[in-house]
Amino acid sequence: MASSQRLASPVKAPAEPGQRQYWADNLRVLVIAVVVVWHTTSAYLGGSDWYYMDRTTSKVWTTAFFPAYVVSLFALGPLFLVAGWFSARSLAHKGAAAFARGRLLRLGVPLIVFIFLIDRLAAYLGSVGEGAHVRLADYLDGRNGGPFEVGSLWFVAALLTFSLGYALLRRVHMPPVERRWSGPQVMAAAAVLIAVAAFLVWQKWPPGDASTFMRMQWELWPQGAGVFALGAWAGEGGNLDDLTARAARLGWIALAATAVFVAMAIYEKTQGKLGSALHSTGWVTMLGAVLYGIISVAFTVWLTAQIRAHWTGHGPLRARAGQASYATYVLHSLVLTAIMVIFTSIALAPELTFLVVAAVAVPACYLVGYAATRVPGLRKVL
Repeated sequence: MASSQRLASPVKAPAEPGQRQYWADNLRVLVIAVVVVWHTTSAYLGGSDWYYMDRTTSKVWTTAFFPAYVVSLFALGPLFLVAGWFSARSLAHKGAAAFARGRLLRLGVPLIVFIFLIDRLAAYLGSVGEGAHVRLADYLDGRNGGPFEVGSLWFVAALLTFSLGYALLRRVHMPPVERRWSGPQVMAAAAVLIAVAAFLVWQKWPPGDASTFMRMQWELWPQGAGVFALGAWAGEGGNLDDLTARAARLGWIALAATAVFVAMAIYEKTQGKLGSALHSTGWVTMLGAVLYGIISVAFTVWLTAQIRAHWTGHGPLRARAGQASYATYVLHSLVLTAIMVIFTSIALAPELTFLVVAAVAVPACYLVGYAATRVPGLRKVL
């Protein structure tokens, strides 16, 4: 197939490119706002590392934080699902080669800028906020602030990989004309594949492991790949209804599986066996991987269905936030860390500082993200 030839899809494309899906904008706004709050939580209440940290010493907060950390493993699933759905639409209209070039521009360029500039600036600001006397130049050239990392943009790195893989697949193999599997069957298959892949990956990189190359967070990639593929499958069929028709039942499944998953994690943690359990091949790890696969699919599809059904408004403010959601995600590390540093001059307990910073950071990050989308040179990549 010539590179200029469009991929002729035998199925109906989901929508014309110009038709904006406001529910998808609202979903992105919600999830990315949660990401900003979560990273604020990491700085003040515990969990994963952040560029600036002023951790609480309260055992109440650190104990309550652990279940939230476990649940956070599934937070970005809806973004992968929606990305897969839109990728099917985009590839059907543009062709595999043009789609791949567009993904390299839109995802690859911000990823490179983040690794070599935004991440470095955020690390520098975080060190200044913690009272260190450091030089900006040492952070920009990699001599200080740790190795170059993808950090919070692991999602972008994973999405770029999945998008290019999808383009290659559809360049050499057309989607089938007729559906062979129903929505429930495809979701069940995705849950199984995610569980198997997660079990294998966790043997080397369990959740929370910071030793992955450039902190790519390989342990979360099986979930991302599985739900991205679900979204692409639904997109090639024209809509998401095949997946979301049984949303209420999926919600209950997700809730039950999450309760068991969190209870298992808490028990293993209290026994001091959580790390070893994730590296083992025993029944605890196997059951955990199965639950992980079930939650990844059930929660992702359920939340997407709820947003599609109940949050479709698109007022001026919400529309601007939706347009700025990707830019907000790319830039929020730097903006959030800068806000944290500003608040170091105010003597507040970490718990109270968390509440104040979270309330300020979400609108501030979206404001900066929207401003970035108005810059002519940045519009093509943000």
